[in-house]
Amino acid sequence: MNSLPIISVVLCTYNNADSLAITLEQISNQKLPDHSLVEVLVIDNNSPDHTRAVVDKISYNSNVVMHYFFEARQGLSHARNTGVEKAVGEYILFTDDDADIPQHWIAAYLEKIATLKPDCLYSKINIIWDKPTPWWYTNRFRPCFVGLDYGENVLEVDNINQEFFGKNFCLRKDLLLVYGGFDPALGRNGNRLIAGEETLIYRNLVKERRRIFYFPDAPVGHRLKAREYEESNIRKQFIDSAYSSYHLAQLTARKKVFGRPLGVLLESVKVVTFSFLSLCKYSFIKNRQEMFFHKINLKRSLTLIKLWMKSE
Repeated sequence: MNSLPIISVVLCTYNNADSLAITLEQISNQKLPDHSLVEVLVIDNNSPDHTRAVVDKISYNSNVVMHYFFEARQGLSHARNTGVEKAVGEYILFTDDDADIPQHWIAAYLEKIATLKPDCLYSKINIIWDKPTPWWYTNRFRPCFVGLDYGENVLEVDNINQEFFGKNFCLRKDLLLVYGGFDPALGRNGNRLIAGEETLIYRNLVKERRRIFYFPDAPVGHRLKAREYEESNIRKQFIDSAYSSYHLAQLTARKKVFGRPLGVLLESVKVVTFSFLSLCKYSFIKNRQEMFFHKINLKRSLTLIKLWMKSE
């Protein structure tokens, strides 16, 4: 028996207790060679619902050790940093309260850790459509639903174009600590649909040429909430992403003007022009789906320009 687990599963949750119960049941019933290889940490990010009761009930009968922690500071990055702090495993495996977890999920990660000795490891995320896809949906919105599939082969990743998402990735804890954890200015915060909390970490891994692997053998599903089928939600999510994009650009840009990232301004002006012309075109031919996309793309880019102008 190991004195410390190899993997600490960190699951951060906010006000989604019923879905959390499904995910925790799936995690507690994992098929593992040795249950001492794993611990599970549930970080309750100030949920007003019955999250604590769900965790207490499932952890009592769980096949794996399960811990509950409360993080009052609102924001996914705060919750994840608490999970990193409390975890004792060599690797931290992240997932969410709306993930659908197969029984071999953790075992697949353990096997790849043993054979590849990675710094970072991640796998597929499949979108679970339990209702017809919305009329406005195209694959351009796939990242908003954290769908991820880079194929059926193991890939050693060495570029910034094959980023992982927080629902299904694993990273050495010591590296997370070196990077200072997750930036609290990024990530979901209550009802603010901001993303990008993994991006800085991913780019640091690529920049330092760390051992990053994608493998297809540990897929999870993304169970959609009812609101994720709504126009208003994707509109808000798409436009809110401007805030994380600007913050990332401010931190990573090589060229700046007046201390502001030049690239994000130039790209936003280009997108405004393109989307405005496209909106005119698709309005004329009455293509509702394309009109919807270019309208919110235009608003997102105008938001980025506004952020650039107001930045200090």
